[in-house]
Order: sequence, then structure tokens, then C-alpha cells
Amino acid sequence: MSYNRLQTMRDNINAIRLALRLDVEHRNAENALEREILRKYAGFGGLKCILQDANELADAAKWSKSDIELFAPTVELRRLIHDYSKDDREFAAYMDSLKASVLTAFYTPAPIIDALATSLRERGVKIKKFLEPSAGQGAFIDSFYVVFQNSR
Repeated sequence: MSYNRLQTMRDNINAIRLALRLDVEHRNAENALEREILRKYAGFGGLKCILQDANELADAAKWSKSDIELFAPTVELRRLIHDYSKDDREFAAYMDSLKASVLTAFYTPAPIIDALATSLRERGVKIKKFLEPSAGQGAFIDSFYVVFQNSR
């Protein structure tokens, strides 16, 4: 599976849009479609485009050719977060948090997690309890439950 930055950006935007809507509606994801949208959130590690200015069309001239396809989705992301923020201070805090995650948040693809779980089992490791290290995304839980069915 190739890494598609544009699709990752789209999936992140859709997940953020849904998470913000769920927050406003004071509810959790209630169906498989909503859970799948949230599960596709991969964070912004590797998407340095969100560090760049994307407030108006003129900002696109400052973007590199390799990132220009991400300009419109970055504008969309900023507008989405702005629209759901109660004020400029909250908007800035959200954006600062996303920008900080570029250097600290990394997505682990399911095949890597599956290989890790299988490798541990094949080496005789017995896992009874484990923590989900991907901020509740569930990728590790899904894989480890298959390999270590009696774990919690």
C-alpha cells in the first residue's frame, strides 16, 4: 500500500469534521460508518503542509511543488476548525496543537501492527493486557485481539 498524503489529509479532515460534530451534538459515534470515518484518522505526522500559511489563495505561491496538491485541503482544514471554534484564541490553540503533532504524531499501518503481534506470538510472548498506543484509534486493539484472543 503506497502512502497517499492527499488521501490521508482527506481522511483526517473527514474524521475531524465528524469529531467536532459529535462534540456539538454531545454524543459518541453511533454506527459503523461513523466509527470507520474516525478510524481513518492518521494524524498529521508527515503532513508538514499544515505548518504553512493557507489563509488565502495568494499563500499558495509560497508552497513547494511537492506540497501544492495539499493547499486546498489545508485551507479546508483551517476553515473547518475556525468554524467550530468559539473564538480566535480557541482556533489558535487547535491549530497549534495540530502543528505540534507534525513532529510527534505518527501513523502505524495495520500490516505493521499485524506483523508485530504475530511476531510476538511466534516468539512465545503471551500478552494478557495491553494499552492502545494510538490515542484510541483502535488499530493495535484490532490486531492484538485477533492474535491474543484472551487479552484485555
